[in-house]
Amino acid sequence: MGMQESLVILSLLVGVGIATTILYSILSRKKEKISRPFTLAILSTIIWSIGYIIEILTPSYSWKILAAKSEYVGIAILPAAWFVFSSRYARHFHKITETKYIYSLFLIPFITIFLVFTNEYHHLVWRSIQLFGIGNLKIITPEYGTWFWIHAIYSYATFLIGSLLLIAESLKFSRTHRKKSFTLILASSLPIITSTVYVSRIYPFDLTPLSFSLSMILLFLCVYKLKLIGIVPLARDKIVEDMDDIVMVFDSNKRLVDLNRSAQKTLSASKEELIGKEAEYVISMCPEINELIYGGKKQKMCEKFGKFFDVRVTPLRDEGNIEVGRILIARDITDLRRYQSELENLNKNLEIEVKRRTEYIQKLLDQKNDFIEQLGHDLKTPLTPILSLLPLIRERVKDEDTRKLVDVVLRNANYIKNLVIETLKLAKLNSPDIKFDIEKVKLSDVVEESIKENEITMKQKNIQPINRIDEDIFVKADRLRLKEVLTNLVSNSVKYTSEGGKIEFLARPNGDNIVVEIRDTGIGLEGDQKQKIFDEFYKVDESRHDVRSSGLGLSICKKIIEKHGGKIWAESKGIGKGISIYFALPGGKENKKSDEIISISKSL
Repeated sequence: MGMQESLVILSLLVGVGIATTILYSILSRKKEKISRPFTLAILSTIIWSIGYIIEILTPSYSWKILAAKSEYVGIAILPAAWFVFSSRYARHFHKITETKYIYSLFLIPFITIFLVFTNEYHHLVWRSIQLFGIGNLKIITPEYGTWFWIHAIYSYATFLIGSLLLIAESLKFSRTHRKKSFTLILASSLPIITSTVYVSRIYPFDLTPLSFSLSMILLFLCVYKLKLIGIVPLARDKIVEDMDDIVMVFDSNKRLVDLNRSAQKTLSASKEELIGKEAEYVISMCPEINELIYGGKKQKMCEKFGKFFDVRVTPLRDEGNIEVGRILIARDITDLRRYQSELENLNKNLEIEVKRRTEYIQKLLDQKNDFIEQLGHDLKTPLTPILSLLPLIRERVKDEDTRKLVDVVLRNANYIKNLVIETLKLAKLNSPDIKFDIEKVKLSDVVEESIKENEITMKQKNIQPINRIDEDIFVKADRLRLKEVLTNLVSNSVKYTSEGGKIEFLARPNGDNIVVEIRDTGIGLEGDQKQKIFDEFYKVDESRHDVRSSGLGLSICKKIIEKHGGKIWAESKGIGKGISIYFALPGGKENKKSDEIISISKSL
């Protein structure tokens, strides 16, 4: 045996070994759609290669003939398996490769195998068989019959179409996958080259099985090892098949070319029954969808079988932006619709309940305000003669101890009177019907008036008031209500500021508002006391319990400021470090341009 013959046989043996290894690896992936035809193609290559090795090596003529016939099991089946693999990989010819029509692809191959093994009776495949010597080896050189050329045309056609599909698919890869693209093209081209060389008698040995082995190796590397399968649509098969959404693909003729498992389940029909059917037939379950497939609409709601579907149709376009089909995705939104309906009902019931509760609470508030107002009047009626008579009684009493008792009663009566007055004020401020007379107010003037209201008590404690508010600062407020707020705040500061202390009044613009600060050197606050001092009847500790204080002054201030659309708050660095009360009101100073416009309007 010469060097050439040895290399051919060794190459074939190596190819068989590698193909067998690949076959073993592929069998573990049999669930993948392209693995079955790929397995069949590898198995056919192995059968072809082994048969050809035996044909070359065996000296027996009868064994050579038997080996040649055995080769045709692989030769005949391989092109059809190659075509199915390529079509599924590139997602073409669904009507044939993914339905019962797939068996028609193997009709000519099985007829060929049958005719090969019965060739002695009809000579349709081989008219005659001769042996051709190459060194010490003899190989069969047949004269081909009529059926061989039918088989050859069919095999070359299916193989060539499959190869072109792979090449076309490889050209779609991005630059990052150019090397893989070249590998795929090479795998598709090798068998074509070697087969052409052998049929043309350019080279005596048929290297086609070897080239197929090499192609299978390259395809295995591309598809499974280099993960090209993740780039092509095949990688999406698993995702689409397992989707709960209905997915259907229609070609440019509006015929169904693919659908997933959910679609088959919903339509109660298999893929074989539906592939190739017109859209109008397939989606008869919901005729309204015709507007999406045949019209210009992209989304529609469909109700069928007691379920709601959100249906969307998207055009599929090729590289030239030409529409080649449409993909329909229908999502079952029955649960979503039910949840939305339940939520809407819940919201309606909630609105009704909130309205009912609001009306009930408002009724209670009105009753409370009416009660407080009535109670205030009822308390003021007997208090008036009491407060009038107690000073007279004190003057007529000669006993000093009795006078002291009368003073205690008088103080408490005054406290009750003040409490009633403050409570009535607060009740009125809580009413939505209260009206304020809003005007442009010069802030420094109102501060001076409030200082005068508390002048006597400040002099008694030697407290120094310092008004640092500029003359040109104005606010929009009800003047009387603003004076009440400032008077209350000054009174509060005087009450809790030690002798010799001071109270400062400051104001600064902050956007459209004016922030006013009343800063004292009093006993200070800590923790959450800064928030609680504006609560009704709140007293910080025993040191703040004063029979002259109702505990409502700061609450009234808060209500008045809030009714103006403002905000009030307190700041303190701690006990013994004084308090700063801030409140913000809308600014009242108009700009010069506005003043000019007003003056011009008046002159006209």
